[in-house]
Amino acid sequence: MGRTVTPYSRQMQQVESGLLEFRRGLRKPDQEVFDDLIRIAKLQVQAGVMASGPYPIDTMLLTMMIDLRKELHRLKKEIITLKENGTKTNSIESESRIQSEFESKSAANHT
Repeated sequence: MGRTVTPYSRQMQQVESGLLEFRRGLRKPDQEVFDDLIRIAKLQVQAGVMASGPYPIDTMLLTMMIDLRKELHRLKKEIITLKENGTKTNSIESESRIQSEFESKSAANHT
């Protein structure tokens, strides 16, 4: 008989279960980010099924990075559009707002 292969969705659950203690050690805002990353990986389950490698965490991490990279590209395009379409004042105000939001989130993550 051939060997039984654990379904990829079950492998993902096992990885997630194995990371529960890690998650518990994170601060609340970081736990929410962790949960978002797990959701991203679950949305791309078909990629993991197709990859069918021995380490599901590899596929999960790659799907997370792909999604984060897409978000980075989207934000860069949005910034470029704001700079091109806005007046000098609006552009400065937008950059200032973005910077202050980033700094407040960064400060919250370091407390």
